[in-house]
Order: sequence, then structure tokens, then C-alpha cells
Amino acid sequence: MIELIGIEKSREKIEQSDEVIYIFDVNTETPGEVEAAIALIREKNNNYLLVGNKADLLGEETVAQKFAGEDVLFISAKEKMHIGLLKQKLVDKIIKGHINTENTIITNARHYEALQQVGVSLTDIRNGLDNHIPGDLLALDIRRCLHYISEITGDISNEQVLDYIFSKFCIGK
Repeated sequence: MIELIGIEKSREKIEQSDEVIYIFDVNTETPGEVEAAIALIREKNNNYLLVGNKADLLGEETVAQKFAGEDVLFISAKEKMHIGLLKQKLVDKIIKGHINTENTIITNARHYEALQQVGVSLTDIRNGLDNHIPGDLLALDIRRCLHYISEITGDISNEQVLDYIFSKFCIGK
């Protein structure tokens, strides 16, 4: 009974979603099981991404042969294999408009506050650029913005981003 309720809730969420990411274990699921899952997803939603995890255990070539005919991105979460490609595919879907970001809900109060501060910082940066503020002063706003972004992601180095910005643009000379 509980499993049936869970399945029905999953179907509801699939229908409500802008994009469904179906992640499966390439070692334990068969191509038939994946096809059945895809049929269920297609019934409710046309936007989906197939992600086969643990591809490092069998090898990419073997896994690609096993799931030939399906458009699957093979990754290894443990080995971080093709994670960048997965992120890029998701970003591409957002940029192409497949994912509606207008209804995004931030449930973490700390993240919400950080995003508010990122917005303020970006406005300050834009105003600084428009008003030809010197680069060293603009860098303060950029650092503040990066600080709040890193509160959410935890993986942005201010120095790396500033080095990149200053290497590509003539700011404050």
C-alpha cells in the first residue's frame, strides 16, 4: 500500500516538473527496466535527462553497449566522472528555456538571504561599471558577491575569479 502511494506521488511530481532527471545504476538496472521508466516519464513529461551512474565499474564502452539506443549520460558520482558534463547539460536546458526558473522556491533561509545579498552586489557592480568606478573599488563589490555565492556553493575562490576577470578585462588601469 505504501509503495503504491509512493509511486503515485512520483507520477504527480513527474507531471509537475519542468525537467525529470532519471538517475539509475547501470550495474543493476536492465535496458528493459530503463525503457519502462522512460515510458512512464514520457507519459507525464517530455523533458527528461537519463543519467547512468556507476559507469566506472563496468567501463564506459561496456555500459554504452548495454544501453545502446538510449540517449544516456554516463557518470560516476564516486569518481566524479562526467559530473561537469552533467552540470553543463542542466545549464544548457535552463538557458534554452526548458526549465522554468520563475517558480523556483528557496527553502533554506540562509540561502535566501545569501541570494538577496548577491542581487544587491550585482546591482552595485552594474552601477559601478555604468559609472566607470575604478577597478579596485569595483573589486570590493565583486568579492562581496562571490562571498555570498560561496556561502551557497562552498566552492568559489575569490582570488581565482578575480584573477580571471582582471586577466580578461582592462579594469582600473
